[in-house]
Amino acid sequence: MDDKNVKKLKIPGFVSKLGIVFVLIALVILWSCLSSAFFTVNNMLLIVKQVSMYSILCVGMTFVLITGGIDLSVGSIVAFAAVFAAHYCSGDYLETPLIVPIAIAVFIGLGCGLINGICIAYGNIPPFIMTMCMMLAARGAAYVYTNAKAIFNLNPDFVNISNGFLGRTYTEEKLIENYGIPYMVFYFAAAVLIGIVILHFTTYGRRIYAIGGNKVAARYSGINTKLVECSVYVLSGLCSGICGFLMASRISSGNANSADGYEMTVISAAVIGGVSLSGGVGSMYGAMIGVLIVGVIRNGMDILGINTYFQQILQAVIILVAVYIDGKVNRKNK
Repeated sequence: MDDKNVKKLKIPGFVSKLGIVFVLIALVILWSCLSSAFFTVNNMLLIVKQVSMYSILCVGMTFVLITGGIDLSVGSIVAFAAVFAAHYCSGDYLETPLIVPIAIAVFIGLGCGLINGICIAYGNIPPFIMTMCMMLAARGAAYVYTNAKAIFNLNPDFVNISNGFLGRTYTEEKLIENYGIPYMVFYFAAAVLIGIVILHFTTYGRRIYAIGGNKVAARYSGINTKLVECSVYVLSGLCSGICGFLMASRISSGNANSADGYEMTVISAAVIGGVSLSGGVGSMYGAMIGVLIVGVIRNGMDILGINTYFQQILQAVIILVAVYIDGKVNRKNK
């Protein structure tokens, strides 16, 4: 095969990988043209802050989706962990060290993820069914624990975990002089970096791809498929637990209704970013770009005053189109 033919084969693949980036750039240009308030440093930081929890959840969800599974329980686990975190940094526990509510939320996430993983990998329960049951159980447990009442008056230092800013300064009149960088931006960066390293630069990440590509072949190659499959749900639960205490901190309360619908937003972001619902295909890079696309769309529509419910309709259309394109690409590759 000559060099010209090689170049012809490489260019489409290169373009397809960058296509999602072009979509993000196009959206930024579109909203910037429609509103001068969009493309500002503060608003760019705000977008990253708004999607930071989605990015953390999307790291775990990407692991799960690439194995060919799905996790519908992430939003409910976030709420379940959030109410416990809020409880243990308020009221009689107001002076409790911050590590306590944080650790409790993380362990709740790990526990729920472990239950999902064991039942799916070793109990052979379909991921959709198992995680849907966990979604209902975790949300219900959060309502039972709080008696459907929000928990307020959290430790100010705990609230500052999600709402603080690095480098923010004020004038003598207590007005903001320098906006600073929200702490949530750093959480977003950490999630992206850790997710990329684990999925793309470790043996564990290669095993995840192998299971998603062909579980039987992966098993015959010596991979403990059940253990790896179980572990991705544990990781997804861990991400949910982390978002649990971040959620309680961000909204300054423990609310059993929090993070409602987060699972669909995270799944849509991953699919938009090129992660296949069939498993074995996708990247953490693409998933994180997908998260930013969702954030840019929502932020732009908010600035323009577009109805929130219409945003849900648009999200549904985006998911449908992304899944359709994903199916066409997979069939073409086969």
